[in-house]
Amino acid sequence: MNTFPLIGFDIGGTKIAVCVADSAGKILAKERIDGGTSQQYEQVLPRLVSIAQRLVAEAGLKLTDLRGGGISSPGPIDWANGIMLKSPNMPWDNVPIRDDLAKALGIPMYFDNDANAGMLAEWYFGAAKGARNAMYLTMSTGIGAGVIAEGRLLHGVNGNAGELGHVILDLNGPVCGCGMRGCLEAFCGGLNLSLRLQRLLKDYPNHAIMKLPEVHGNYKALGFPALRAAVRAGIPLAVEMWDEICLRLAQGIGIFQQAFNPEVIVLGTVALHSGDLLLEPLRQKLPRFAWRQMREPCQIRVSGLGAEIGELAGPAVALNHLHEAGHWTPPPA
Repeated sequence: MNTFPLIGFDIGGTKIAVCVADSAGKILAKERIDGGTSQQYEQVLPRLVSIAQRLVAEAGLKLTDLRGGGISSPGPIDWANGIMLKSPNMPWDNVPIRDDLAKALGIPMYFDNDANAGMLAEWYFGAAKGARNAMYLTMSTGIGAGVIAEGRLLHGVNGNAGELGHVILDLNGPVCGCGMRGCLEAFCGGLNLSLRLQRLLKDYPNHAIMKLPEVHGNYKALGFPALRAAVRAGIPLAVEMWDEICLRLAQGIGIFQQAFNPEVIVLGTVALHSGDLLLEPLRQKLPRFAWRQMREPCQIRVSGLGAEIGELAGPAVALNHLHEAGHWTPPPA
């Protein structure tokens, strides 16, 4: 099947990825901008346009060769109108990035939140390729999710479907950054885990975890990499915390299996770096939270795209629009 080129933008707080790729997921040219949305939108937008023009030329293409472009954005967003709304720690507020880029580049641009975009990238190019019912959990600083149901991405009534990181697991659980208590993200999100470790160990410089090479006495270095190292070293506090993380993740995934009956659930960054240290206890604990009829047909996999998911998320958003509009059909898996 003939492929065609697309362009994508993955917007983040610390970096922005710009990528020219084809409809089979082959990256033709890419670049990352450090600083991300910590810089003013009025300064970043012309840089994005300039980089996009240069990358298209580097790929041996013209802008008119592109079938479209996609934007992967952190939430909250106004999905229908292609507007990034105010996010914590980001100065960008109410910026019409979809229409601004479309006007500057002269091509149609499409827009979605980063978890949905990650789901689409894994669906078209990665670990969920060919699935009719699938889920993707970002599992990084926070936990976002995208859901494919019967071959279509779920958006919900106003574009906010899939906020599964904020399903409540414990009414009396820790406070989440979203303001609610006991969310899946509060137990298993990277930022919340780091803050919890820092609170516990800040005043204990002689604790075994603080002496790990990954930490070297700096409590601000505490996070998932340090916790994994401490679990492998058999440090009791780490083993206990890891067991709770695996239990809560199993609880959340069990809820999602019961609700959506997916054939595959793809787990992002934390699972990618943890491997069987996370997956084995997760699978052992799942029978407490989901029926056998839901568990057995569902494969739990780590991201098939790894670090390239940021580059391919934007092109996947554009590809999904073409798919849903009937202008492109994915090849058989």
